[in-house]
Amino acid sequence: MRFLTIVLLFTTLAFQTTARNITNSEQPTGDSLTLDKYISHKNIKAERTPEGIFFTVNTEGVGKMPQQGDYVKIRYVGKLLNGKIFDESPKNEPFAFQIGRQEVIQGWDIALQKLRIGAKITLYVPAKLAYGAAGIGDIIAPNTDLSYDIELLEILTPPQYQAHLRTVENVDKRVFMERVAAQLLADQRLIADYALIHRLKTKRTPSGISYTITKEGKSNTAKTSDKVMLTYEGKFISDKIFDAQNDDKPFTITLGESNNILGLEEGLQQFTEGSEGYLFIPSKFGYGSTPFEVGKMVIPGNSVLIFKIKVLTIKETNTDEAAKR
Repeated sequence: MRFLTIVLLFTTLAFQTTARNITNSEQPTGDSLTLDKYISHKNIKAERTPEGIFFTVNTEGVGKMPQQGDYVKIRYVGKLLNGKIFDESPKNEPFAFQIGRQEVIQGWDIALQKLRIGAKITLYVPAKLAYGAAGIGDIIAPNTDLSYDIELLEILTPPQYQAHLRTVENVDKRVFMERVAAQLLADQRLIADYALIHRLKTKRTPSGISYTITKEGKSNTAKTSDKVMLTYEGKFISDKIFDAQNDDKPFTITLGESNNILGLEEGLQQFTEGSEGYLFIPSKFGYGSTPFEVGKMVIPGNSVLIFKIKVLTIKETNTDEAAKR
């Protein structure tokens, strides 16, 4: 899980739960065995560091040991002492960090300097060298001792470390784009079903915004920099209305301004003055996956937006006025 890996870099920050839910009842309580007693009770044959960290070497490594300031690449699985996994590095994406720069828990900084490349160990870290009395939300209770299965893959040079970060970033971008593409397809299916039920014939722009013209207007379609005065009723696929501007209080939007959602920008350019119809905006071109709230208006994440609109006027913006913007 990438999220808790990131949290390791900022151990003093509050944790916002996006990982597996683990209740406090599943974790060691304040009157449970100390780590020393746990090792003894479980009859675990482990080496102990002066700081109170225990580790069992499952596979011996070779070559040099990393030192303070070195960049290392590892695989890991983090567990509570009851065996419950709370975090792990992605299968095909090892985790890299710099030793001794407080990027991870203190127990890691200490223990990894005792390993050689290729070593696989089981590490037992006392709470004071992990997340201490603060813990991490519902994931790790305060004063919780932890165990980790760790494999030291390699020691990286600074250029190798930077290359690794770029690779991780590229993977993240690809995963994000795949998620957005999948959401767009799901949104378009919802729009198609809605249009079928409501007997609306839709057209679709190249980017994926759907629209229906129920009443033709006059003149040319709106274009970037035009001021469009309209009334609208904004609703979700469920037909629940989230916002509206009626004839008594029309709304004016200047196309091309940065505060406009992309769906309105592109969608309104399919309409002419006096025309009426519907805009169907997939979440990608609306407010995306993040919930949006302003005043009494609340838009849940990944919401398809439907606007029933009436275009009152379309006016070209004065050239000098446009230049000032």
